Order: sequence, then C-alpha cells, then structure tokens
Amino acid sequence: MGRGNTRIWQTQIPERAPLIVGVISCVMLTIWNLSRGLNLWAGYNFGGAMMALLALLILWKGRAHIPALPLWIGYSASMLHFFGGSLGAADSGPGPLCFDGMNPGEWLCADGVNGMYHVHPWWDKLVHGMNSTALAIAWSLGWRRMSEYNGWQLSPQVVAFTAFSLSVAIGVAYEVYEFFGKTIFQTIDQGGYVNTATDLVSDMLGAGLGVLFTHYYDPMNKSSNKSGQLPLPAQVTLTNNGSIPLMAIGAILSLDFLLLNGDIVNSDYDLIGQLMLGSLIVSGLVVARGFLKNNQAPKSML
Repeated sequence: MGRGNTRIWQTQIPERAPLIVGVISCVMLTIWNLSRGLNLWAGYNFGGAMMALLALLILWKGRAHIPALPLWIGYSASMLHFFGGSLGAADSGPGPLCFDGMNPGEWLCADGVNGMYHVHPWWDKLVHGMNSTALAIAWSLGWRRMSEYNGWQLSPQVVAFTAFSLSVAIGVAYEVYEFFGKTIFQTIDQGGYVNTATDLVSDMLGAGLGVLFTHYYDPMNKSSNKSGQLPLPAQVTLTNNGSIPLMAIGAILSLDFLLLNGDIVNSDYDLIGQLMLGSLIVSGLVVARGFLKNNQAPKSML
C-alpha cells in the first residue's frame, strides 16, 4: 500500500519533490546564515523559501502537469544564487568553506557578504544565464498550458517568442533595478558597463537555451495544434507588445558589447542605464495603452 501510494505520488504529481526540496533548502540556508550573522543572505533565502512555498501550494495537486526536470533545473539555478551568496561572511573575514589556509577565490572559499559573487566574476554570469534559462522554461510551460486550457491554439513558435521576449525583458528590468541601486540609492555594489552588458548577454543566451529546451521537451508542446490559425488572444498580444521594447534594447546593447566593444554607448554605464530605463518606461506606456484599449473595446461594441 505504501509503495503503491509512493509510486502514484511520484508519477502523477512530479511537481512536489523539487518544490519541497526547494523550500527545505532555503529554510536551512536561512537558519545557517542567521546563525553566522549573514543577515543579508538570510533575508534572500527566506524570500526564496516563501516563493518556493507559494509555488508548491499552487502546483500541489498537479493539475498543471509540469514535468519534474524543468523544476529541478529551476531549483539548481536558485541554489547557485542562494548558496553562492551564502558562502560569504558577515564581515571581511573568510567564508565557511575556507579550509587549511585557503585564500578567497580558491574553489568555494569566499569572503565578504556576497560570497562567490565577490571572488568569482563569472559566478554572476553563470547565475544570470541559469536563472534566465529557468525563467524561459517556466514561461514556456505556463503559456502552453494556458493555451491548452483556454483553447487559444498558440503555435510552438508563438509560445517560444513570447517566453523569450518576456524572459529577456525581465532581465533588462532587473538591470534597471541594479542601476538605481548602484547610482542613486547606493544599496548594492553591482554595476558598471561591463558588468551590465555581460549580464544582458547571459540573459539573452539563457533565455534562448530555455525556450529551445522547452520547445522540444514539453510533452504538451509536441501534441499542440501547430496551425496557429486563431487570432492571438489579448493576453499574448499585450505581453508581447510590452516586452518587445525591453527585449530590443537588451539585444542591441548585447550586440554592441559583443561586436562593437560598446561603441554605440561609448561604454558609458550611465547611458546604458538610461537607455534601459527609457525602454522600461516605453513598455509601461504600451501596456497601459493596451489595458485601456481592451477595457474600452466592449463599450464601443454596444
């Protein structure tokens, strides 16, 4: 009886295991960081635990039919972020994994409040890429399931583009957050042209990898109606219209860094921040206009 129930639990509701592990991992990291006085990452991990718990509550009954592998990918991306930062110390001293006279930067030996981010610049790029991959997978899975539930008949190409553009847009919006935190509020130490441009490149590559993976992996995507003959629903159109300005500036700035060594913006951090902020404002106006238009449409039809 017990074995049968376990088999049903594993096969019919694959969402539970990775999400439960995510909640437990974040709670353990929260307690560990609090015990060492690393309150910054204790707060981050507590927030991660709450997000994982919310996802667990939403997906507990398995009605969304989310495969386990994408969730494990999301868990791995989250742990790169949370565990990497937690390897630091509350002061400038060595982190908890500095053994036998190891210096910060050797293996998992870190120092400072930002852990691996402080000693390995590539760690930030890896986390950005992995998080963007996980985000694109999540959006791809979500749009496909909304399409099937609502009968939208979105083609795999539409799902891939919508998930990609939205994931890149979120990455650009996060860089605007870092820009404000660095230049105005001085609350974070991330910043600078090279840091931002390489983050954008990582976000673009990660989002592309995520939608490519889901395009071929998602069982629902394989069996979906591929004709795409129905008009796009307002939700998809609004999402695409709002995310395209951010995606476009992210692509332009990424290509400028990769191909022109930052010539378009003269490698100016203030200018790149202002351009991203401008695209965020444009996206907000486009979304507001779309909402207004959708709300007025029924009245005009009367």
